[in-house]
Amino acid sequence: MTRDAATDEKDEMTDTNDRPAAPRRSFRRHLLWIVPLALAGVAAAVWAAAASGGGGDEESTATVALDVEEVIVTDLTEVTTFGGTLGFDEGDPIAAGLAGTLTAAVAEGDVVTEGETLFVVDDRPVPLLYGDTTVWRDMGVLPDLEALNLRASGTVTALGDEGTVVAQGGVVLEVDDAPIVALYGDIPAYRMLRRNVEGGDVAQLQAALHALGYDPDGDMDEDGEFGWWTEYYVEEWQADIGAPDDGRVDLGEVIFVTGPFTIEEWSLDVGTQVAGGPAGSIWFTAEGTEGDDVLALEAALARLGFDAGGAMEVDGRFDAATEEAVLAWQAATGMEEDGVVSPGEIVFLPGAVRVSDRLSEPGAAVGAGSAVLATSSDESVVTVALPAADQSVLAAGDRVVIVLPDDTEVDGTVTFKAETATISSQGNATFEVVIALDDLSAAEGLDQAPVDVEVITGRADGVMAVPVTALLALAEGGYAVEVVQTDGSTRLVAVDPGMYADGLVEVASDGLAPGDRVVAP
Repeated sequence: MTRDAATDEKDEMTDTNDRPAAPRRSFRRHLLWIVPLALAGVAAAVWAAAASGGGGDEESTATVALDVEEVIVTDLTEVTTFGGTLGFDEGDPIAAGLAGTLTAAVAEGDVVTEGETLFVVDDRPVPLLYGDTTVWRDMGVLPDLEALNLRASGTVTALGDEGTVVAQGGVVLEVDDAPIVALYGDIPAYRMLRRNVEGGDVAQLQAALHALGYDPDGDMDEDGEFGWWTEYYVEEWQADIGAPDDGRVDLGEVIFVTGPFTIEEWSLDVGTQVAGGPAGSIWFTAEGTEGDDVLALEAALARLGFDAGGAMEVDGRFDAATEEAVLAWQAATGMEEDGVVSPGEIVFLPGAVRVSDRLSEPGAAVGAGSAVLATSSDESVVTVALPAADQSVLAAGDRVVIVLPDDTEVDGTVTFKAETATISSQGNATFEVVIALDDLSAAEGLDQAPVDVEVITGRADGVMAVPVTALLALAEGGYAVEVVQTDGSTRLVAVDPGMYADGLVEVASDGLAPGDRVVAP
């Protein structure tokens, strides 16, 4: 290769008249440079020998004009580039939890944030709340339901209203027009109570009569013995409630309960023939649900400004203040105002969500589990299929540079790297890597756009470097550079090459110093 040819080759690779002292970043250079360099080096060595008259002296007094560069101290950075795709990270579809007709749904491309409605089923809005949980049960101040069992036989002629609170002495229902009354006691009714019967059930009957105001003079003892006075006051009580005043309490005439209760629901109707057995459900006390799902609900309500005037604590316990906050939120959202949050009424997601497609259109029938919306992340991300051979190059938390289609450079951070490889149909193994952009505005309007991802894979700071074209491969092995001396002559100086980057190569040599001039064809 002639020196002019070497000069032309060098001009194609680098502009030596405008070389930055310390480039900010560069592309990866491969050792395949060594092959043409070796040939160029041998040619340069032959040329130098010829210029010096063909002798073996390492110095030359040639007067031919040389392309010369100074030895510099700089920072070299090796950068590896991977192809990636800029778009929106695909998420899980959102399914309906309510059965009915889909009456409205968010449009494709819309971003839904906390408190906003995702879709509407039978005119019931289903809003999004932030939380790492699901709604798997009713949340609220809920009753502890128990079965109401009858011992009476006959035709149901009257029923207490559902939701009615029944206290001691209250009529629960009527069978054959005879009232069945609630009395307080721990022992369930299991026999007829009459004269000469003794036991704890008699004692609790006597206590109930006293509590209802019978025996004001204290003639009847609560001793568990059904005597004359007990019979007398039973007759008075029966007359007052409209029951046969025969002085005995037949099995089924009373229901002994531990305290006041609420009629939740009847499982029979007026006119039903009964012969004992379950008649419905009741509850004595309502308790608030507790757990992480309640905690997530309370946290969301607080963020949305519903905290019962500051009375609600975000503590995972659904109490009266939480119920008040829920009622206010339900009224503002257009939901059913019952103070209870049930499965299907809300959707918990970790954050805002972008709707990438409607999987069901308004007017369609949906059921629990029917997919309604396809989703993606609400922020643009870059996805890279990292080859298995390079899996160690990237890890979560690494900083990278994304080069957009218009050559704009945006910094980013690796947020996810798959732990298991994906095998393509060609047998290639890759690891999915997701990168978040520091400046999302730079990616506005781009979706499924090809980008380059630049990763720093090596650094050499404060090293001595020369242009790659200055490196000569010696016939006897090793490398050298041709140093121009003050008198214009040149000499070969052995060097150990290191990192290659941006047209420069790191060199180490005892015979070379920064500021020395080397031939760089």
